[in-house]
Amino acid sequence: MLKKLFWIVFFIILFLGGFSMPGEAKKSDYIVDKVVEKKLANGLTVLFYPYEREDVVTVKLCVKVGSAYENEKQAGITHLIEHMIFKGTESKKPEDIVGEIEALGGYMNAFTSFDYTCYYTTGPTKILEKSLDILSDIVFHPYFDPKELEREKEVVVEEMKMRLDNPHVVLFEEVMKASYQKYPYRRPIIGYEETVRSFKREDLLSFINQFYTPENMVLSVVGKIPQDELFSLINKYFTNLPKRKLKKVKFPEEPFTEKPKLVWVERPVKEGYFVFTLPGVSFREEDAPLLDLLVQALGGGESSRLYVRLKRELNLVKTISMSAFSPVGPGLIEIYGTADPEKFKDIVSHLITELEEIKNLGITEEELQKAKVQLLSDFVFDAETSDGLSSTLSFFQLKRGNYRDILWYKNKIEQATVEDLKEVAKKYFNFDKLVGGFLSEKRHFDEEDFKKLLSLKKDSPVKFFTLENKLKVIVYPRKDLPTVGITLAFPGGLRFETPQTNGLFQALTLLWTRGTQKYSAEEISSKLEALGATIKGFSGRNTFGLKALSLSFNFDQTLELFKEILLTPTFKEEECEKARPELISMIFMQEDNPISLAVNQFLKILFPDHPYGLNIAGDLNFYQNFKAEDLRQAYQKFVTPEKAVLTVVGDVDPFILKQKLESYLKDWKTSKVRVKEEEEPKLPSQKTQKIKKETFQNQILLGFQTPGLNSKEKLVLEILSSALSGQDGRLFRVLRDERSLAYSVTSFTVFYPKKSAFVLYIGCSPEKEEAAIAGFWEILEEVSKKGLTLEEIERAKNRLLGKLKIGLQSNLAKSEDIAVNEVLNLGWDYSQNYENMLQYIKQEDIQKFIKTYLKKENAVLFILGK
Repeated sequence: MLKKLFWIVFFIILFLGGFSMPGEAKKSDYIVDKVVEKKLANGLTVLFYPYEREDVVTVKLCVKVGSAYENEKQAGITHLIEHMIFKGTESKKPEDIVGEIEALGGYMNAFTSFDYTCYYTTGPTKILEKSLDILSDIVFHPYFDPKELEREKEVVVEEMKMRLDNPHVVLFEEVMKASYQKYPYRRPIIGYEETVRSFKREDLLSFINQFYTPENMVLSVVGKIPQDELFSLINKYFTNLPKRKLKKVKFPEEPFTEKPKLVWVERPVKEGYFVFTLPGVSFREEDAPLLDLLVQALGGGESSRLYVRLKRELNLVKTISMSAFSPVGPGLIEIYGTADPEKFKDIVSHLITELEEIKNLGITEEELQKAKVQLLSDFVFDAETSDGLSSTLSFFQLKRGNYRDILWYKNKIEQATVEDLKEVAKKYFNFDKLVGGFLSEKRHFDEEDFKKLLSLKKDSPVKFFTLENKLKVIVYPRKDLPTVGITLAFPGGLRFETPQTNGLFQALTLLWTRGTQKYSAEEISSKLEALGATIKGFSGRNTFGLKALSLSFNFDQTLELFKEILLTPTFKEEECEKARPELISMIFMQEDNPISLAVNQFLKILFPDHPYGLNIAGDLNFYQNFKAEDLRQAYQKFVTPEKAVLTVVGDVDPFILKQKLESYLKDWKTSKVRVKEEEEPKLPSQKTQKIKKETFQNQILLGFQTPGLNSKEKLVLEILSSALSGQDGRLFRVLRDERSLAYSVTSFTVFYPKKSAFVLYIGCSPEKEEAAIAGFWEILEEVSKKGLTLEEIERAKNRLLGKLKIGLQSNLAKSEDIAVNEVLNLGWDYSQNYENMLQYIKQEDIQKFIKTYLKKENAVLFILGK
């Protein structure tokens, strides 16, 4: 609320109607000029705005004293005074104070902040005189009856206990204590039970006498009332006030922390809560409006950068927001939300990555303009009420010392540029000063882990930007070798096919590079060979796209050709005819390979009547009959920038690349076609099938439907499969080494977003079939009862990590890995974080997985052979 205040006043005229100004006059100046400011002889500042929308009035009396003005022994006294102010004066009983306002149709309330305390009424204009009378009396003549005080202290203590039951409040208070080293904002406004219980009537009166002085107050009145009448009443009730000497308070300099801090609150909760803070600004500093804009763009709504990235795309958080706490004293940048505690570490990782991207590349012009509009709309709605306008005037007068600084705030907002906000991000996103707070049932990492995570992320060379057409670009500069790998990935592949279109994406990606509006297939091949480069289409079960490998000194020419292939493919009929035999050959080769044929048939049973059960090699009937127009329609439907990720890894300059891509891809528009995602697969009704085929070995597959690739169990399944397969795995050791049932025995996984498959495989002589199947169940039952050993789990993890590292050595492999993981909502740095994530998987997680998903009644058995 404190960050957007200009718009209340600036745009209220738009809602009033019937108003016109000379062309050369600024409306905002006129609105501010409508405010009548007067300072009484006793120093009281009065602000009046003639509000004319409805017959209502708000009277707000604010005192420039909040909890920040207290010392340690006084913690909570400001808030307690706010409560006690309503408990009677020398002339009014407690029930007469609020009761008299409510009797006239109004309401009365108060609040205490770090910097000031406000008492206010709102209601029909007939409450005006009664409001001025009561506010003057309770603020300048409070009685503070000792009995009432004892009762109210109990009420405040109950309020404290209520707050202790609120995880958000508990965590915020702990984080504030860690964020501020010396400044009194580190203490809770409500104080502590021991200090509140210690206060006497004399303590409250002493505090009142030190700070509740007219020159330390602002009275703002917004309402449909005559000005003369108002000031006559103000003189009546606010002239003859008790004389008090204002106490001057010297605030400490706040050094903030010089190294990251971790705060962890452990309590029995079902949700996980997180808060991150960085040093921010005082509202008196010039950067305050710019910081408001930046945090609005990053975390101010459901289309903000952090919300889209961490919630919608990565599914790491349940809620996330970002705001600027910009008080009179030193402020904070705050990022907070809720999430599964198991994801806290990934949240830190991705959050720092996103903020680093803003420091390096800034936000987009679209994000900037949207943030400005969001600030505007929030305050336009607030401006519909007299209370909103009164709050605005009071706020600027209290925080900036002049309500006319509304214009300062407005001008800073209007004139802010993308470059301005980039500089603000560089200035304030200093992760050495980051405080991370978490609240969950148990701690998931320690402060050293936290610091290491921040250190690793801070040094990350990866750069990010989004083009105007919403294409995400990730650039990973690696200067050690003169090569560049490029991957452009889209959601697609097998899971978006039907039995009638099975093979569509294989055909599309094969023919994508075989002719553009500018070059024939032969010319493309010739150019690529001359450049020492490759550009190919790829299609899998979940994604498809284009990938390229180039020498860095030929990268510009390769990128230009990549752009031609991406944007202007022709899909000529004669090229389709040439490619048809290649595509059909994939099916014939699959049918000649018993293992491939068996896997294909097994998945068809495991995922009945679903794309997950289709043949990854395609369908013979489709390949025999598809037309070029089928590919053109698929291209128009699926090759769209808004869901794509372009990753470039290697010897490139990110900033030069950004300029080139903005130029090359400016005409690539988003699609209006919405592609429906695949539905959840059904459980198979057929549990066993045997297909007769004359082979020397029977191919046996026993498998289960398991959770999808975005589930928590993905890593558990990978570890289990790794532990069972391989030459030191149980399957190999028992069924091959000990029982000599087969030469080839293993387990493997097939991952899709909605569901996945876990499969045990063995190829054996027909007479060993029963023993092999019995061996499968024997091993599964043993693991279910006793679990994997710690040694097996460690070996399995090491095998997974080794395979990953070996597979990601080349720039092209790394670019494909980053792009595909990002498209599948695993996160661009999924492989980078893989080792850390594996460490969280425990022995009991694997055993629980087996008991939950690998039940006999859920198994599917397929046999191909005699």
